[in-house]
Amino acid sequence: YERLVLMRDLLAEDGSIYMHCDWRVNAYIRLAMDEVFGKDRFINQIIWKRSYAHSDAKQGIAHYGRLHDVLYLFSKSENPIFNQQYTPYEQDYINTYYKSIEPETGRRYWLDNLQGPGGGSKGNPRYEVMGVTRYWRYSQERMQDLIKKGRIVQTNPGTVPKYKRYLDEMPGKPAQDLWLDTKSLGGLGSKESERLGYPTQKPEQMLELLIATSSNPGDLVADFFGGSGTTAAVAEKLGRKWIVSDLGKFAIHTTR
Repeated sequence: YERLVLMRDLLAEDGSIYMHCDWRVNAYIRLAMDEVFGKDRFINQIIWKRSYAHSDAKQGIAHYGRLHDVLYLFSKSENPIFNQQYTPYEQDYINTYYKSIEPETGRRYWLDNLQGPGGGSKGNPRYEVMGVTRYWRYSQERMQDLIKKGRIVQTNPGTVPKYKRYLDEMPGKPAQDLWLDTKSLGGLGSKESERLGYPTQKPEQMLELLIATSSNPGDLVADFFGGSGTTAAVAEKLGRKWIVSDLGKFAIHTTR
């Protein structure tokens, strides 16, 4: 509790704090953070499936396999830095939605819905496009510009026109609060070169996501439970300043 108070006081007004814990103390830590930062400063509870976790059923343990940890995200103010990050699309998603390939360029695309959600009640304009009158997502001027650029497609006369959305123009899938893809957001298994033998070590890709989301280049990142030093290493790579501390001699040695 006292450490959380200190961390809150040290935070910039637009800063955020991530607290990683497991099933043993997550409920207690959530209550402490609610009290120190305020319930209205809670942003996310992130569920992280640990790549090395496994069920103890074969050893006769009578409980469900404990496969995940929790990261709590709190802010100091109403307007924290939050730079939306994206993760790559899964191949199944690409095969389902971006299955069309443009013969001239070889680019994958998806014919996406152009109709304005909520119709007129949401303020979407109503007009005619290629003989079809609907409420549309775009203004008539914007629609004409997209038609000139070949981005509006009508597969057959009388069908509702659609928007040609190219895969190579999309940033990816917005990062979510459920991290089951341990290879891209938490897996050390395929990156043996990262392993330092520290029990609570986190993958660099996870720290890259957190630091890029909640800070900007030149900002100061602090980790008061430094562990193996991954936060410092990633902060340095991303052009951030950093402070790392830990009480354990092994942690300091590993970080160095």
